[in-house]
Amino acid sequence: MKSAKNLLVPFIVLIMLVIGLIVYSAVERFRNTEPSETSDGVYDVLYYNPGDISSISVYNRETGHSSVVKCLLDSDNNIQYEYLGDDAEPGVYYAQYKLSDYVSSLTSFYSSTIVSKTGNFSEYGLDNPSYTLTISLVNGTVTNVYLGNKTPDTKYCYMFVEGAQDIYLVSSDKLVQADKTAISFLDPTVLRIDSKNLKAVHFDRKSDGLSLDAAVALSASGITSYEIVKPYHHPASAYFANMVDNLLNLEISEYIEINDLSKYGLDDPAFHFVLALTNGEKTEIYFSDLINEYYYGYIAGYDKYFKLNKYQLENLDMMETVLIDSYICYCFAKDISSINVTYGDKSFKFDLNVAEGRSITDDRSTVTLDGRNAKVSDSSGRSYCSILFESIACIKIGGIDTEATVDTSKGPVITISFIGKNYATTDFEFYTRDADSYYVLKNGEYMGFYVYSGEIFNDGAYDTYNYGFWKAYELLSEAISGSVNGIYDIPAA
Repeated sequence: MKSAKNLLVPFIVLIMLVIGLIVYSAVERFRNTEPSETSDGVYDVLYYNPGDISSISVYNRETGHSSVVKCLLDSDNNIQYEYLGDDAEPGVYYAQYKLSDYVSSLTSFYSSTIVSKTGNFSEYGLDNPSYTLTISLVNGTVTNVYLGNKTPDTKYCYMFVEGAQDIYLVSSDKLVQADKTAISFLDPTVLRIDSKNLKAVHFDRKSDGLSLDAAVALSASGITSYEIVKPYHHPASAYFANMVDNLLNLEISEYIEINDLSKYGLDDPAFHFVLALTNGEKTEIYFSDLINEYYYGYIAGYDKYFKLNKYQLENLDMMETVLIDSYICYCFAKDISSINVTYGDKSFKFDLNVAEGRSITDDRSTVTLDGRNAKVSDSSGRSYCSILFESIACIKIGGIDTEATVDTSKGPVITISFIGKNYATTDFEFYTRDADSYYVLKNGEYMGFYVYSGEIFNDGAYDTYNYGFWKAYELLSEAISGSVNGIYDIPAA
């Protein structure tokens, strides 16, 4: 008898375990339609594992439109999504991650509030719901979810699951998701062009009439650079290059439906680009002005409009002098053998022998001014020959005036001749524009730019980074004459 009792206890335990397993399985099976309250008071209203979903269909009562996403497992057990809504276009690629987010959002619902347990659906817009979600599982189970009105503060909306009476508050973001159509799932990468395949860029801007044409150059190391070829010839700046690079890899915030182009500034676009490829193809892109932190745009030949935030396409409004190289003749000491400057009846010759990878002050570099050793520094180590070279290499463009007629009859005020290590000579001539500026000619042709007189004659005093190049020459000459053991300090005023 005692032995039988001893056997009975484990048998009862076994039965209880089996019952517990059955109950657990039933809960897991029906947890999607039988919400439970978590320890923190949040109701797990509805949730499906992504791998268990066969498809989801969302019906919009107001428009009569249905968005449908089919879910399939590939050979690697990765979920592949296919958009099959009423507005699906054959051959169009819909972004997998966008479809994944859509399915995930509309198959998982959590709430902290039950607003009704009586099923009074009409009070919450659920007797004729705004959206009906039909979720089909791979095991054949089908669940309908209904979304109704927004709450007065618009932060939430009402929802319930078919077969239940409970009505919950869920985030109104669910309505935003449910309202999505095919256009919402398009790949946000509008353009993907390899700069190696780019031949030329045209950019024009309505606000100031700016129009630039740039040729594309590819270095031996594969670095792309841009040269403005119209309305003048001059290197483009890094800001221009960055703007073009953003275009070549253009990603948008989203596609949008636009019926009234004037509302979005696209009846008369503010910005226009033409990207010409080496194979002869051209891509034409238009953008609006900035509207509430967004640009709106389209690509010619396509019927879809998009918007992108201001950080996705920068530098559109930059001044022309910023979109081009800031200096008239920027160069590196390693490439120059001599710089000759003439001002009236005065002149100087600045000779350099600076090897690749070395600085102008390197012990192995040779720098002379009119045959005199020009490697003189102040007590802090600031080099006077560096001051002169920097002031010549960094003559800043003051402004652009392509329509000017330059009077060359009286000859230039000042001339700079660069002789490169390859023996090529480049001449820059400065002609009077007004009392404070000079037109610049390069090899006898007007560059379309002018510079302010400070770039030539400014005396920076103790600010050795603020010298015009003629004053920098006078300072270096003075330093050479007054130096002791290669050191010279600017006298106190």
